[in-house]
Amino acid sequence: MSATAVAGGTDWAERIRTGLIQPVERAFAGQRAAVEMAAICLLAGGHLLVEGKPGTGKTTLARAIAACLGPAPGVTAWRRVQFTPDLLPAEITGYEQPLLTGGLSDFRPGPLFAHVVVADEINRASPRTQSALLEAMEEGRVTVADRTHRLPDPFFVVATQNPVDLNGTYLLPEAELDRFMIRVGVGFPAREAEVAIAAGRLADPGDPGNFGEPTLHAADIVAARRALAAVTATDTLVGYAVDLAEATRTTGALTHGVSVRATRALVAAARARAFLDGRAHADAKDVQRLAVPVLAHRVEPSGAATGDPAAVITELVTRVTAPENAACAP
Repeated sequence: MSATAVAGGTDWAERIRTGLIQPVERAFAGQRAAVEMAAICLLAGGHLLVEGKPGTGKTTLARAIAACLGPAPGVTAWRRVQFTPDLLPAEITGYEQPLLTGGLSDFRPGPLFAHVVVADEINRASPRTQSALLEAMEEGRVTVADRTHRLPDPFFVVATQNPVDLNGTYLLPEAELDRFMIRVGVGFPAREAEVAIAAGRLADPGDPGNFGEPTLHAADIVAARRALAAVTATDTLVGYAVDLAEATRTTGALTHGVSVRATRALVAAARARAFLDGRAHADAKDVQRLAVPVLAHRVEPSGAATGDPAAVITELVTRVTAPENAACAP
């Protein structure tokens, strides 16, 4: 990576920090780790799954991210879809409206045609409707009535879900979970922050009036991704990520291991983490820090195992030998 590329990447990383991470953190007080994971996911071209109990600010996080981005001409900055048991796939993707003459039809785009799509309470919709997102999330397009329509660039799905033990929730299909690069969990604010909100000394992040003007443009995300492409991950580091993935497939603590898509996502997220830190190379610590957010939601503990998937992934990270200097050429 040349000195010019390093300088350019550092400039873009700073713009992402000041134009995205800091404003979102102000709207989502006390949740910096979740905000940083959201920025990593957006930069790496992934999609974000946010999990937490009702009232913990899941939708606020998604809306704050969307509010930071000014749209490209002719594109909506963000759309929100409230997922319910009776939501139909066509209400997400769009549909063909027959015209009165000529036997033709006109495509009416659905809410997926926006830079940021907030899929609110995604696990309240039926699996059939949830699966309507698969093509969009994987390929950046939707197919309706044998016609393919490209989605805007960038296209970022931020889905919120409630814990599956709540009434009226469905398990997300395994194929859909695999399309989410990162899952973050959010909880209630720290006591001091909640006292300040309740006393009126701190703006309520749930109030739409507290979202300011966009601080970045959609084109800025595209440019930052181009700068991110110069951040390297050596074969040694990629091999380490593969070893972690293989460990999930061979351990008896999980019902199944992660896919190759998950390995690719782990490397991409590690590179984005290095980019935000102003580094030209990803290293083993980046992979270790991202292992749980990238891998844990894709696996399930086996019947004989105890603990949650995050604990299993954390234990595997401690067992798999990391390269001593994976940021350097092998």
